[in-house]
Amino acid sequence: MSAATDAAPSAPGFELASVTPAAWAEAVARDLPALLSDHAHLELKAAASAMALLRRHGRQLELASRVVPLIREEFEHLQRVLAELRRRGADWAPDRGSPYASGLLAAAGRPRRRIDGYVDSLLVAALIERRSHERFEALLACARPELAELRPLYAALAEAEARHGALFVELACAAAPPDAVATRWRQLAAAEAELIAHLPCEPRIHGGPPRAALSASRRPS
Repeated sequence: MSAATDAAPSAPGFELASVTPAAWAEAVARDLPALLSDHAHLELKAAASAMALLRRHGRQLELASRVVPLIREEFEHLQRVLAELRRRGADWAPDRGSPYASGLLAAAGRPRRRIDGYVDSLLVAALIERRSHERFEALLACARPELAELRPLYAALAEAEARHGALFVELACAAAPPDAVATRWRQLAAAEAELIAHLPCEPRIHGGPPRAALSASRRPS
């Protein structure tokens, strides 16, 4: 088992603050080429973000030993998603940017620009992985026939995203007092839930829910 798979699959107490409604998967499944294009950019950015984390904090050997296998795995995911685009004869559409990731980084105070931003950078990465895991689970549960051929892909990626999210939480708790990390997680998770609830509903992994489903998307307190 690689170092990227050594992290626990879950971290109790570090949960998302909202639940994606089933209507989201129903909506995005109607345009699979667009969804897969967005997904491919997401995997590429996940690898790039992890490499940027290494460039800023790579002298921490524990971080390097755990994150390098994750980067390799993200590129493997990218290859799988691109293969699905090729199989459908679809083009990889240009990157349209990610209002989700940029909004989450802004909510965290732009941690990549701060000397003290290591823990926040890890928690932002963990939140993105957790939301990706939840979205892949939603696609797995969706009964639309267009998704049938993609279920093996989404099952494998859901498992990987759960591990990656747990890894980033573990690294954050190793770098700062766990109680402080948990408090900061709750703050950022609330901001993440508010952000994604109000993004447009588009064929994107991190798009907003259909407007009619907003009222059902909040996780019960």
